[in-house]
Amino acid sequence: MHANVPTDRAGGAGGSWRLPPDETLQVADPKQKDEQDLFASEGHNWKSIVFSLLVIGFVISGIITAIYFLGYVDELLYWSGKRMKLDEFLQQDIIPHRLPCSWANSKQFVFQSDDGGLAVLDTATNSVSALVSNHTLRQINVKGYSCSSNLRYVLFKHSIKQVYKLSFTALYTVYDVTNDHHMPIRLKDSSNSQKTRLQYASWVGDTNALAMVVENDIYLRQSPSSEEDYRLTFTGEENTLYNGVPDWLYQEEIFKTFEAIWISLDGTYLMFASFNDSKVGQMNFPWFSSNTVLTSDKQNDRFFFPASRQIRYPTAGSHNPEVKLWMAKLSNFSNIEIVELTQPAVILGRDYYILSASWMGGQNNQISTVWMSRSQNLTIIATCYSPLWKCTEQHAEKAPENEWLDILPHPIFAPDGDSFLLLAGVQETGTEHFTHIKHVTIKKQRISVISHGRYEVIRVLAWDSYNHIVYYLGANEKKPGQQHLYFVKDPMSEDVKRYFNSVRSFYLKRNII
Repeated sequence: MHANVPTDRAGGAGGSWRLPPDETLQVADPKQKDEQDLFASEGHNWKSIVFSLLVIGFVISGIITAIYFLGYVDELLYWSGKRMKLDEFLQQDIIPHRLPCSWANSKQFVFQSDDGGLAVLDTATNSVSALVSNHTLRQINVKGYSCSSNLRYVLFKHSIKQVYKLSFTALYTVYDVTNDHHMPIRLKDSSNSQKTRLQYASWVGDTNALAMVVENDIYLRQSPSSEEDYRLTFTGEENTLYNGVPDWLYQEEIFKTFEAIWISLDGTYLMFASFNDSKVGQMNFPWFSSNTVLTSDKQNDRFFFPASRQIRYPTAGSHNPEVKLWMAKLSNFSNIEIVELTQPAVILGRDYYILSASWMGGQNNQISTVWMSRSQNLTIIATCYSPLWKCTEQHAEKAPENEWLDILPHPIFAPDGDSFLLLAGVQETGTEHFTHIKHVTIKKQRISVISHGRYEVIRVLAWDSYNHIVYYLGANEKKPGQQHLYFVKDPMSEDVKRYFNSVRSFYLKRNII
């Protein structure tokens, strides 16, 4: 028996029931339905939240990646508070590496452009043109370059291996700008599969010839494409005899550079220094590197220390390196004439240092040299002229009693070679001395001090002999951590009064650590 039940009927407590077609009775609670809708809605919201978080995370990671590749890593490191590591300081990893600027000739200036390549500024037309692309530089990871005077070739330095602080060996490649061709430098007796590591390489003046130093000996090559090498010296010996590159003492304490070669502007002469350390005592020292680990053998109670190295290091009363200057005439590479420069008469028979050497002005037949006695109380500025290259004293600086002279930058000569500027100690007040600029005329032997004040002149930057202006850097007595750029009239002008004011001055402030 079936009951006749309506299809829709209101129930107690707000319930309802329906009779489906098969006459089965079902009861539905609206509260339960609302809860089911709520749970479904909450599940949908969780999916939206997770999706939103994923989108936000993707955007943040994209921003961080963009910042990293755009080069703003230093700001991130600053805000994250990351400390500098010792290796980062010693290896100069945190110092920006940018290729230096250089003059290819008197009118064209080469510099690294914003895109990373090399560009040329023509000062005559004030125009800039591309020389070497960034892609070419990155192919062999170029660390240094030198352009030939005609800008056809660029000498690349790469794959550097450090020897001491300033000296190194490196691979060199000549790049032909006209045809995008690379020519790795190898000596003719080297195998084709092995490149030659050089201690030095440079263009010979305004020519396309090359001068190189390999294993402490000097070689010449007439052109980058030539396979013939001309050996200039034959006495090179590791850690003992040096030609064209200084030994440890001179590169660290005197020259403060890795080269000891000076080439005339027209490439007709090559002057070089030779160093003989055979009588100099040796000093052993431990060699620490980033991979050095001190370990111990507990059974034998021994410690294993890093490897040691040796350098020729002169001590008081012992032998100094024997240094000489030589002049090579390069008019005929197959028959090169070499002449030893004779030191000034006052230095003969005494232990001495050669502090510096340079070609005078725009001349190709006269040089200037600076010599110092071993006691460091006498400095001689001498000039040497072709063809005999005998050095004659032009000016002397003597230290006050119980004092010594500092090693100062090389004098700057006027284009005609008749006068020069040098740095020397000058008494300002009482017994106080400050380093200032002296102007010396060779023929008249007239000496003028052109800078004055209680500050130290660091170095002369340039001498505009046409306008009679000298530019130099100086450090104030009370602010030694700053360097300022000054300019002053030289004595050859009508107005010999030094003029300087804050409006026309340019300050270079350097923090000294």
